[in-house]
Amino acid sequence: MHNYDVIVAGGGVMGTALTWYLSRMGRRVLLLERVDLCHGSTGATDGYITPHTKQPGYHLELALESSKLYETLREEIDSDIDIELDLHCGGLQVCEDQMQWDLISGNKEKLSAGGLELYMLEIEEVRKIEPTVSPNMRGAMYSPTAGSVNPFRLTQAFADHAQKMGAEILIETGIDSLVFDGGRVAGVRSGDAVYYAGYVVNCCGAWGSELAKMAGLDLPVSPKRGQIIVSEPTAPLLNTVMQTGLYPIIKFKPERITDERIFRLGLGFGIEQTRDGSILIGGTRELVGFDRGNTLECIEAMAQTAQVYIPAIADLHFIRCFSGLRPYTPDGLPVMGRVTQMPGLVMCCGHEGDGIALAPISGKLVAEEIVYGKTSFPIAPCAVERFRKPVLPGLKYAID
Repeated sequence: MHNYDVIVAGGGVMGTALTWYLSRMGRRVLLLERVDLCHGSTGATDGYITPHTKQPGYHLELALESSKLYETLREEIDSDIDIELDLHCGGLQVCEDQMQWDLISGNKEKLSAGGLELYMLEIEEVRKIEPTVSPNMRGAMYSPTAGSVNPFRLTQAFADHAQKMGAEILIETGIDSLVFDGGRVAGVRSGDAVYYAGYVVNCCGAWGSELAKMAGLDLPVSPKRGQIIVSEPTAPLLNTVMQTGLYPIIKFKPERITDERIFRLGLGFGIEQTRDGSILIGGTRELVGFDRGNTLECIEAMAQTAQVYIPAIADLHFIRCFSGLRPYTPDGLPVMGRVTQMPGLVMCCGHEGDGIALAPISGKLVAEEIVYGKTSFPIAPCAVERFRKPVLPGLKYAID
């Protein structure tokens, strides 16, 4: 019989971060991944650690707490893997016109009130930081504390150290059903094998609703496709991670977009240069189900947008493109913590495009709730119960 303290479902950055924290707390953990580590959203994303792209209030506070954990993470993970962490590369939200400038300026005041160091820079000042930005831009909001990390290397480092501490990780092992005992989740079934545990944690990202259905839950986590194009390695071109001034609208208030194509594609320009010199340009937020294909329309739109902001992009050769699925929730916050009406089931999914930035704090808080029954930072705003009212007591939920 296979017995564990906790079973973690999902081998992305969220599942491996949680497995790492639980292992540090002395729990026996089994992580199950249906394909391979980073196969889902983590393997098709950028590496932004950018609190300034979060919503003012709780969302920002959560991101700032996660950034604090990143400060010591490299030393705490006992791994030979270089996670390519740069906590102070800086971040820009570049404004193309006065409308974007006014919008970002207002958002800057709210974010600054939450404790974030931010500056509104005229275009001449922006070009001192990023000389390749077009002089035709209005200006930008600058965050000196924004950072980046390599998502693949981070996930593998979490997994490696967790295994050194006793965690078991099984890839190519999907979950066919949950196991119940006396009205609580007591394990999972995978093929002919049954694995038992005191808790099962849903870290399935965009596929989180699929696991929730096994427990009779309608979890409002939906996939949003994000497309990215990649250039060949080139000489240093960018110093920061950068987004357009429309980025926060696309992310949090898409209904305010009047351009039909931008609204349909969720076209929120972002760009960064990786350690090897490649330029990553994204991205989109498209509600197309689980379709992970790339489209010529999006590739052209992203490339054209990038050239408006950084004209030198026109001289690069792009060698490939890829897509990932962001686990979207209606209010932009993740779903974390125990499910009150389904003992034994715990949520840690629905982070949309914030999985990399929020992985350390999410793993830490969910592990604390499982092990200690309380958390060092409030987790209640992320409770699954905020979305639902009971339909069948103890089992079925429906969205309000």
